[in-house]
Amino acid sequence: MKVGLISLGFPNFRYDIAQEYLEKSVKHLERMDYELVYHDKVLIEDKGLDGILENMRVQGIEMLIVQCGTYSHGSMMMKITEWLKDMPLLIWGFREPMIDGFRGLPLNSLCGLNMYASFLKKVDKKFSYVYGAIDEKAVYEKVEKMIRVIDVKVKLKASKFCIIGSRVPGFYLSNVDELRFRHQIGPELLYYSIASLLRDAQNIDTDRVKREVDTMKNEVAKVTTTDEMLEKSARVYLAIEDFKESNNIDAFTIKCWPEFQELYGLGVCGVVSRLNNKGITTSCEGDVSGLVTMYIQYLLSKQPCFFADFVNINEKGIAKMWHCGPAPLCLANNPDKTEYREHPTIKNGIGMAVEFELKKDYVTMMKIKEGKNKYELFMAKGMAVDEDRDLVANQLDVKFDKPIDEVVDIIMNNGVEHHYVLAYKDLEKDLLELCKWMDIQILK
Repeated sequence: MKVGLISLGFPNFRYDIAQEYLEKSVKHLERMDYELVYHDKVLIEDKGLDGILENMRVQGIEMLIVQCGTYSHGSMMMKITEWLKDMPLLIWGFREPMIDGFRGLPLNSLCGLNMYASFLKKVDKKFSYVYGAIDEKAVYEKVEKMIRVIDVKVKLKASKFCIIGSRVPGFYLSNVDELRFRHQIGPELLYYSIASLLRDAQNIDTDRVKREVDTMKNEVAKVTTTDEMLEKSARVYLAIEDFKESNNIDAFTIKCWPEFQELYGLGVCGVVSRLNNKGITTSCEGDVSGLVTMYIQYLLSKQPCFFADFVNINEKGIAKMWHCGPAPLCLANNPDKTEYREHPTIKNGIGMAVEFELKKDYVTMMKIKEGKNKYELFMAKGMAVDEDRDLVANQLDVKFDKPIDEVVDIIMNNGVEHHYVLAYKDLEKDLLELCKWMDIQILK
């Protein structure tokens, strides 16, 4: 992602200090994982601004940072506003430095920041702002947060999601309005039929399947499902991997029942677990809105999540999240107690599913849904605690930061669907910023 940066100043203020601040901030920002496109001089007049902005457009910037190096002409921001169109904008003001013997305001930057914010609000231009000292850590964290979420927005617009089969029977809200989804959220949806997948799985070279089965046997502490289930799981996993490579797919959702059991005698929870463990985000039961929630959390946290049903609230107000064995192995609390086993609900020797105890850490629970007028994102945070009972497959008990009744009220009153993403990171600030730029309503 490319980020543009310019600094604005005024002849009657200390734009030499603004120049020093511009150079310091460039050194900070160039250490981040993004390409910085900047003008290396503080602009103290409108002349030349048009050409600088056009050059940045030609270079393909996807957001613009405007430093209020000092107070500056309002006309400069209006030119920028006309040029921006839909490009995300961050305005940045500086705390006044203390200079011995200097009795004036060196920068008057906050006043400029305030004025620009009022302009932008008046003309309905979306923006974020940051204010603080040039070396303040929190300032750069806020700058990086905005770059990070705009990067997610850009990646969503360029991504391809694949629906394997369709949604499972009766899960009406796992579907999305495809055109609205493409326009408002971003990913293009492609399809891969279960018949085609099973054909491709059967055609995979036997030696390659054997190597994959050997890998599977060594990645868990215990295998109690059959070699037949391991082989079939390996074939389906490799076929999905191949489809991803040949079609540039970013994420999958899979109709995991009933056809896989009827046609192939396989439960694919273990395949979903292994794909997620490898960083190929995959949701269960054909849930597209669940998939985009998983994908966003993956882009923000750089680690897989637990995708689960909300199944119980005990007498202590602890919520239980559970699913039938698709959790990625990297979330295991103890790698020495992981297992590939028979599917816990299909049973009859049909596999495979994954069973282990999940990590106990702070989590963000989230789910994007289609609202009537705009997309909505449910969010709650809490601490994973010891489970209140023994349970097959994967479970996670969570004590939320707010009373459980409030969490349930939000879910029920807003009709949030029953699949949730449990991310092992506090993502609230990033999600709030992302929802602002994607026009998603927050439910929390």
